[in-house]
Amino acid sequence: MITEKTIGTFLVSSGMDETQWPELSGTELQYGDHTWELTGTVDVENTGRVLAVEAKQVDDVRQPKAALRFALDDDAPSLNPGNLGSHFDSLEQAGGTQYLVVKKAARTYRYELHGFEYK
Repeated sequence: MITEKTIGTFLVSSGMDETQWPELSGTELQYGDHTWELTGTVDVENTGRVLAVEAKQVDDVRQPKAALRFALDDDAPSLNPGNLGSHFDSLEQAGGTQYLVVKKAARTYRYELHGFEYK
């Protein structure tokens, strides 16, 4: 059974698939006046439109953990959660916006960072 609830502007679904992208582990990015270090653990929402990337806040002595929430534009095609593999390509910044780029065979997906949720 899949349950859903709205948190902020995100619809959070219990139908998430967890995967490990080791090439993300240790990568740092700036967001929300903080520095985040990614762990490599990625939860993919059941439609593939939202990626929740686990991270720790390294500019705080307590190093709180959070899920950084990356999402696709409404009309963009998404990853197939049943065939994830490890296809992380890069993190990009355009203006003040962070993107997580995933490449598979003939397609590139650009997930935009929309927020985070402390764990």
